[in-house]
Amino acid sequence: MILEFGLFCLGILGLLVFYTALAHLSERMGEGMGAQKYYLLYYFAIIILILTIPAGWPIYYASSNTSEDTLFARLIIGNIIVLAASYKYWWWLKDELLK
Repeated sequence: MILEFGLFCLGILGLLVFYTALAHLSERMGEGMGAQKYYLLYYFAIIILILTIPAGWPIYYASSNTSEDTLFARLIIGNIIVLAASYKYWWWLKDELLK
């Protein structure tokens, strides 16, 4: 049970590191090219993923299935925000480079 929760937290940590790297890269490239601040969406997704860790706690320790919906909803919302930020930023960048 502890191992499963540890792996869950490790997976969330991996996403947080990846999203932080994307945010930092997008921020630096966006400032250089004068892009809008789409990278702030990455930070918003990071906050949602940090809030996902406490939602996973009752699943592993209280055997409560009611919080699984909250857990998956937060994971999905965080990932959708990252996809939206990536789409907005990287497609804008592609359009600027092809001009």
